[in-house]
Amino acid sequence: MAETNIEFQHFKHLAEYLIAICKECRHGVLPSHIKSHLQRVHKVKHKQAEDIAKRVGSWLGLIEYASELQAPSQVILPISQLPL
Repeated sequence: MAETNIEFQHFKHLAEYLIAICKECRHGVLPSHIKSHLQRVHKVKHKQAEDIAKRVGSWLGLIEYASELQAPSQVILPISQLPL
């Protein structure tokens, strides 16, 4: 049974940095790695991980490659979605 907005239960869209953050482990995950991340790290079943990956992949503006990530040159406050 598909649940509305299930991707938001697992990921947060950190639009400022163009990346999806896993809410459970607080790691940035590239769209191409969402499915395997959910299955390997969080033991989410194949079909559900596939559905979530498809939904997260539809978010506008996510970077596709780690080399595209532009880390801030100066951060005054910690990024709350990422562990210290």
